[in-house]
Formats: sequence, structure tokens, C-alpha cells
Amino acid sequence: MVRKKKLSPSGAKDEDGEYHNVHINIHEDELAVAGMEIGDEVFVRVREDKIIIQKADQDEVEHEF
Repeated sequence: MVRKKKLSPSGAKDEDGEYHNVHINIHEDELAVAGMEIGDEVFVRVREDKIIIQKADQDEVEHEF
């Protein structure tokens, strides 16, 4: 499943009027495909050209992407 998403500005602006956070909406059907539910804890991993969101299951954490 692939859907194009937009990183929307989030949180308070700094003194220069700039945002420093974003959010993304993920629909429950997308979560279901990934084996997740609303409210699950996740690990967020950032690489040079990727953002990886993985269910926070300590027994099955993938360290190499």
C-alpha cells in the first residue's frame, strides 16, 4: 500500500515564526496493514533518506534498514 502524505506543520512557532515540528496522519486501515493500532507505541528511526516507524516491540526490533 502506498499513499502520498504531506508533513504538516505542528506545535508552536519560534520567535522568527518558524515551525520545528511536523505531524502526519495515518489512517487506521494503513495501521492495520502494518499490524498496528491507534495508541500503539512506536520507534521512529531517521536515516539519510528515510523515516522508519516500527511498532515498539522490544523482542522484534529491526536495527538494520
